[in-house]
Amino acid sequence: MMHNMNLSDYLSENPKKYLIFDFDETIAIIKMDWSGYLTHMSKVYEQFDPNHQHSAFFSYDGYNSFMKDYKPEVVPLAKVANQEYEQAMSSGFTPYPELIEFIKQAREYEMFVYSSNSRAMVNKGLKELEIFDKFEQIVSRNDVTYIKPNPEGFELIYDSAVPKKDYLMIGNSAADRSMAEAAGIDFYLVDYF
Repeated sequence: MMHNMNLSDYLSENPKKYLIFDFDETIAIIKMDWSGYLTHMSKVYEQFDPNHQHSAFFSYDGYNSFMKDYKPEVVPLAKVANQEYEQAMSSGFTPYPELIEFIKQAREYEMFVYSSNSRAMVNKGLKELEIFDKFEQIVSRNDVTYIKPNPEGFELIYDSAVPKKDYLMIGNSAADRSMAEAAGIDFYLVDYF
């Protein structure tokens, strides 16, 4: 769903209590050369399936399918490989200033981060942007077996005593939108980047 209004205006018209933010390409963009990512990750996959087509892992569903087929052995190895790549190849963050200002000023919401990036990368970015302490909880790739659009990470945030209508997923991708749909919560599209 495309929104022609900023987040504050959207929330004025669609009140929420719990805001869940994606990180990369939502709060900020990670400056990173992703061109070698599939080759790097394929070293993990080849240990379990020498004939795999690593291009299939470019999609979220391909990653999740591989995790399902080979867990629990592959999951920790994939998490480590992903984090190694992010740490080696990142060179900083380009912020979305308006959204960061919203996060700094917001007092009436409980805010969370749910990212398919590694915890180390998300924590580093949030600290550099001086908003780390604004979030109740951070759910990263390190905390889940399956990445978005699988809603596993949402289940770590969700409080069953709170109606789902009070939650909003704020993200930039089809995976963010599909996760929100699978979890039964509303979605706000960020297209700043």
